Amino acid sequence: MPSTTRDVLSLVELVYDNTRRAILDGRFKPGQRLRLQDIAAENKASFIPVREALRLLEAGRLVEIIPNKGARVADVSEADMLDAYSIRINLERLAIERACDKITDDELAQASKMFDDMMEAFEGADVEKSSDAHREFHLTLYRAARSPWLIHLIQLLMSNTDRYRRLLTPARPSPLHLAAIRSQHLGILEAVKARDAARAGEELRHHLEDTQARYKAGLSERI
Repeated sequence: MPSTTRDVLSLVELVYDNTRRAILDGRFKPGQRLRLQDIAAENKASFIPVREALRLLEAGRLVEIIPNKGARVADVSEADMLDAYSIRINLERLAIERACDKITDDELAQASKMFDDMMEAFEGADVEKSSDAHREFHLTLYRAARSPWLIHLIQLLMSNTDRYRRLLTPARPSPLHLAAIRSQHLGILEAVKARDAARAGEELRHHLEDTQARYKAGLSERI
């Protein structure tokens, strides 16, 4: 068991990452009860880091903590997805517009690398790598806005909408979808490279609205 504050914080991160991944992978289903004892045993942790990890997951709306009843995996719904994406569109558009004036050549090179890694992973049907590279591509650009608050809020929303991505995006995208992924992200990247804030904001809005529409259609077939 942990003996220092640093040990506890490390265990919180471990429990958070493992539980989040189990939710995204579908091992923990929407509505499923999350027992402290089970999560603690699985992660070889005490209840303290487990409770803190669940609170962090609740902040991202992946987990719901009900007083006197415990924790459960949050439900998925069209309303939740639409709400999260409508907020993401506004926050991420603001971030990328701000980034256009501040992004460095090194950051642009990193974003270009993440774009290449992302496309390679999508083409190879590597779900974990494509998800991570896609997230990092966007965050690399947004970090250039130099706004810790924007990044914090965007990451919270991304943690929620990642579950819709895993639920509704096939491991191997169709050729048409793959072409859309490439063109949309390349459009965003090229607009930022050109320091064209208005164009970058529009490219980003189009990308997220297209994703939102696809997920809405997918949810209507499942829920």
